Amino acid sequence: MEVGNPASFSGADSILVGEDDRGSFISALGSVRAALCYPLRDTLLARLEESSDVPAVFVDLSRCTYIDSTFIGLLVAIDRKLQRGSGGRLHVIDPSPECLELFRQLGLQDILLVEAGGARQPEMKSLDAPSGRPGADFVLRAHEALMETSEEARRKFGVLRDVLERKLRGEKPRGDTH
Repeated sequence: MEVGNPASFSGADSILVGEDDRGSFISALGSVRAALCYPLRDTLLARLEESSDVPAVFVDLSRCTYIDSTFIGLLVAIDRKLQRGSGGRLHVIDPSPECLELFRQLGLQDILLVEAGGARQPEMKSLDAPSGRPGADFVLRAHEALMETSEEARRKFGVLRDVLERKLRGEKPRGDTH
């Protein structure tokens, strides 16, 4: 596990995490997809479900070139858990143009707190790489959180939700006759 500041890490796709008295910090580097963000569920999201001692979460997206819908849904879920728990919020700091465009396409620019001029980060460490692929349950929950944000998100991810729900029930996909 690497430790340091985000500026000292290579451009490889990764998620860095840290914490201080202001809250939890996440720095997404490169391209962040479901498999890379899966460990956040077991660390930060689980902690938010168990207690309300996290005042805020700061997510630096300044060096992030792509985020998939699962990661976006996880951010929305974290923001909602903070609001219900400590009353805090998730702060998206200095999102790259690519990330801003994805937020705009999903109508999230008015839902998430997007801020310029990043906060000083505490000591950061690489989030341990996941040992396997994220399960359908994780992907489904992230997309359910995302679908609650707008009609556009419901429309875009409704079919995916249906497929994941059938998979979790052990049903074959529609049209599969084998």
